[in-house]
Amino acid sequence: MMNGSNRSNYPLQSPHAQVGTTGGLASTSTSHSLSRVDPEGRNLRICTAEEMREIDRLAEVEFGIDAMILMENAGRSAAQILLEKWPHAGRTTEILVFAGKGNNAGDAFVVARRLMALDRRVRVFHLEEPARYRGPVLKNFEILQKMKAKMTLIEAIPELEEFLSRSPGPFTIVDGILGTGLKGPLEGLFFDLVETLNGLHCPEVLALDIPTGVSGNTGAIESTSIQATLTVSFGFPKMGHFLPPGASRRGELMNVDISLPARFRREGDKFLLMRGPLARLLRERDRYGHKNAFGHTLLVGGSPGRLGAIAMAAGACHKMGTGLVTVGTWEDSFDPLLIKLPNETMVFPLKMGGEAFESYRKALQNYSSIVIGPGLGLRPDGRLILEELLTSYSGPVVIDADGLNLIADHQLHGLLQARNAPTVLTPHPGELARLLGIPKEEVRERPAECLMEVVRKTHAIVLLKGAATLVASAEDTLYLNHYPNDGMATAGSGDVLAGMIGGLLGQGMNAFEGTLLGIYLHSLAGDFAARSLGHRSMTAPDIIGNISNAFKEIHVPLDTDLPVEVRAKLL
Repeated sequence: MMNGSNRSNYPLQSPHAQVGTTGGLASTSTSHSLSRVDPEGRNLRICTAEEMREIDRLAEVEFGIDAMILMENAGRSAAQILLEKWPHAGRTTEILVFAGKGNNAGDAFVVARRLMALDRRVRVFHLEEPARYRGPVLKNFEILQKMKAKMTLIEAIPELEEFLSRSPGPFTIVDGILGTGLKGPLEGLFFDLVETLNGLHCPEVLALDIPTGVSGNTGAIESTSIQATLTVSFGFPKMGHFLPPGASRRGELMNVDISLPARFRREGDKFLLMRGPLARLLRERDRYGHKNAFGHTLLVGGSPGRLGAIAMAAGACHKMGTGLVTVGTWEDSFDPLLIKLPNETMVFPLKMGGEAFESYRKALQNYSSIVIGPGLGLRPDGRLILEELLTSYSGPVVIDADGLNLIADHQLHGLLQARNAPTVLTPHPGELARLLGIPKEEVRERPAECLMEVVRKTHAIVLLKGAATLVASAEDTLYLNHYPNDGMATAGSGDVLAGMIGGLLGQGMNAFEGTLLGIYLHSLAGDFAARSLGHRSMTAPDIIGNISNAFKEIHVPLDTDLPVEVRAKLL
């Protein structure tokens, strides 16, 4: 820990570490408790804009940390990062600092002063009359005045356009216009300014805290936003840094410590998944163990024309180290599915009614986890099987794809609530919308809130799949896995994930921890596939083929011993 350091512009672990040695998988608690993953370790807290403002307020009220100190730390770190990223800035370029309202303007004034102190060419454009600035913002503005900074009040875009016509650049731009102070769509001067700056197509644009126009809470962009090359967030990253479409506007993200007390790192209900605590969930396997010691997972699904889904889920389950994998499928799918399944997979046909169905019921407890849904279809018998699993099976169940659609179509939420064993739901936005009976657009507009609504309705562990995957449980703690990879937007990727999670739970992992670990390993495997085959060319089976590399990669030590709270580069 660098408790005495005055700088924190260190990059977080890169997802592209080289492959190293691996440990094995060991069971953790089989308890139904949904423990947070290392809440006092290396998971990084994420905030909404309102939560960050409250943290700033408490830092001053309870700890006596003046807002001027926090602003100075933020601006100093941002200036340092700017020069580390673009050492020539202010020499071969002119640095244009744009300051709007509130504390974001104050941060911008500190950046300008720090750069001027290093004899860099800086020009400040502010959108507010000085008389409207208050507190530390006004103080930093007045310091710039005394330093005789080049400062211009912009009241209309022609004033900026006139400057640009006389000074064609090149420029380095600093966006301190609004930050997380955004309220509604950009209008008037603010809209025109953002559009003008984007129109310059400048390759060096630094956004302070978050690009102007992007919601710090949801990542929404209601009208327009700054397209940044680099964003430096202060204190803790915001939800809007990771959720589309705003995430695509921030460029590279670096989070900096501004000397907030460590207590705030541990508080909160939203965290970014980090490699360190997840890697610690993987321990050495028993070298003398036998196949029955490493779990037996049942996967139920597959229907004519959709056999690949259950085959990929089963293949992924095998790759997770599961001792035994069995697939139950419809009678009309049985023969063609035999060709697609890995040779080591056991398979049986589903026969409804009579002695056969009763034997299935009795055999359920022989399985250590069950995955239902991939390629299952929506035939009536599918509902009967799902209901039987939810009421008769006392182990962890992962429900994906058509399993989720059956729950939505037949309103089986109450059966999920009544279970005494863990249930994991793996919807994409459309499936989550169907579970709630709302338009898909509403899920995209407020993903975290919709996710928690499903958790409350089902008492299940729910993950919302996407470029940034959200995971929550009944404990009201939300985790975010940020690992955008457009190559994983391919048919079968979700089936692979369901099989991976089912395999981990079948080996005895705590359900919530196993879900988080499965998501992260899925991302690592997808990253390997993209690197070797290209984002356009990779397919879901390529993710399965790289699961072994993911197990190796997760154990590669980070390139620093610094806590990630002060080391925060996200690609």
